[in-house]
Amino acid sequence: KQDIEKKLQERKEKAAASQNEDRVVAKVVENASMEIPEKMIDAQVDNMLRETAQRMQSQGLSMDLYMKYTGMTADQMKDQMRPEAVKRIQTRLVLEAVVKAENIQADDAAVEEQFDKMAEDFKMDKEQIKGMFGEEQMAQLKEDLAVQKAIDFLVAEAKFVD
Repeated sequence: KQDIEKKLQERKEKAAASQNEDRVVAKVVENASMEIPEKMIDAQVDNMLRETAQRMQSQGLSMDLYMKYTGMTADQMKDQMRPEAVKRIQTRLVLEAVVKAENIQADDAAVEEQFDKMAEDFKMDKEQIKGMFGEEQMAQLKEDLAVQKAIDFLVAEAKFVD
């Protein structure tokens, strides 16, 4: 019973921290000004559509069947996803700018910690997971970890978020 209570409390704390992170990052993005090329938005929308299709397929539902049930076309789905795509791009660009401005980098300890977490999550050997990472994937992992450190930095620096 105590273990369940502890896990529920941890989940609650993680959700609260995540909400705070989202609010801080949203405020920073709101105050940023940028122009995003249409091609970048289109690529993000296409990526989101692929992710949606993969999620549906993992639940046994095809995209064609989903569109038939909802009466939506692929273009309508893309139009619906567009605002979220813009938001994702803006957020990533702002966080990457913070990484650059603050010279934030993922150190080896953070990378090792991430591999430990992956090994635990996927119930695999850590070295086996490392072996699956090529140069490109390792660079992306380090970039993602640096972006998370940028979020942590912004949250620590935030004086007040309404």
